[in-house]
Order: sequence, then structure tokens, then C-alpha cells
Amino acid sequence: MNSAVTALIERSAIAGWLGFSAQEDDGGLVYGLAFDEKHIGNPLIRALHGGVIAAFLEVVAQCEVTAVLGAGAAVKTVNLDIDYLTSSRAQPMQARARITRMGWRLAFVEATGWQASEGKPVAKAQFRLRIGAAD
Repeated sequence: MNSAVTALIERSAIAGWLGFSAQEDDGGLVYGLAFDEKHIGNPLIRALHGGVIAAFLEVVAQCEVTAVLGAGAAVKTVNLDIDYLTSSRAQPMQARARITRMGWRLAFVEATGWQASEGKPVAKAQFRLRIGAAD
């Protein structure tokens, strides 16, 4: 796996809290969110909290850009739009990201998260990320 992505995951407190992971397959990087009871939003419906899903997809987008730029670049979220497409379950989640455009200062990334099947996404998000030299 990309060493810059590994370094980002290791130094990110939110990635640790999420139980975040990344691995490569034939389609690129696949990211994982480990299930934990603390990720449940409403205990009556046993679904992942929307904020947990949004945070997971944000780290996914940042990792995807870091994989291209390398460990020396800072990647910070400017804004995001997220669509929750179906209710999540009390189980792990996976995601993929795709960089749609990258300039000198901004990167545009789409991230999609799923549980049961990659063809049935739980949420999709679009991110605008500021990129530049590490602070």
C-alpha cells in the first residue's frame, strides 16, 4: 500500500477512532470503517451515525489525494456535499474515492461508501480539498 496513505492514517486521531483501514485491490484503494458500538447514531434503528459516515468519507477523500501527492503535502477539507442514499446497518463499511480534478491548490474528489454491495451505496460525497505544502 501507499506509504503516504499509511502515514496519514497513523497520525490521524479520527482515523484511529473510526477504525480506519486501507488496502489495494485491482480497482485501486479500498478503505474500511470498522464497526464499533460507539458509531451507532440512534440505538432504536441500529444505524451508523451520519456524522461517522461523513467523517469516514472525508478521511477517504484525503487519503486518495495524499496517495497521489505523497506524504509532504497538506490536504485540508474546504467543503463537502453528502447524500445519504439508504439507511446504514450496524456493520463495517467500505469506500472508494475518485479524483475528478486536481489543480495546484484544489482537488475535487468523489467518495462512495457501501456495506452490503458496492453496487448499492449507502452514501456518496463530493469534496473540495485544499492542497499545498505541509505546515
